[in-house]
Amino acid sequence: MKKLFGVLLTGISFLSSQAMQAQTTEKVSLLNISTIGADKAAVRATRDFWNRVGEQKDEHWYKLSNGYQAVYTEGRVQARYMYDQKGQWKYSMLTYTERELPTEVRALVRSNYYDYAIGWVKEVHEEEAIVYVVHLEDAVSWKDLAVQDGEIRVLKEFCKQ
Repeated sequence: MKKLFGVLLTGISFLSSQAMQAQTTEKVSLLNISTIGADKAAVRATRDFWNRVGEQKDEHWYKLSNGYQAVYTEGRVQARYMYDQKGQWKYSMLTYTERELPTEVRALVRSNYYDYAIGWVKEVHEEEAIVYVVHLEDAVSWKDLAVQDGEIRVLKEFCKQ
């Protein structure tokens, strides 16, 4: 279990950094309905996305050097779905605030870190695993926690001074 947790966290860090780099450094092209229709992998990714979340999300599709990305916002939640070059789902990441955090995860974090405010949450789905990366902050420091299956692990910890 701990081995899976460690591998998953390493993967999350790597995939998150790749997604952010893809948006800032790599040539990214916005796909539209005519360009998706000519690309079998893009069609496969689109169908999988629609099966997972539905067709009415007003998502934006991007062609990356290592695959495809679908991004949409629903209320206060921003969602990002990543697909490989064959159009197969790799992972998804939802970003939101404390208000959208599941009750049991919020209670676990709050009971252990009651002096901290929850800034943002990233909910990462990869294969069968779900990990919540929770950003906490107080007057002198901040922490990033990973919460999975009722366990909390500190990923990063910094002092503000």
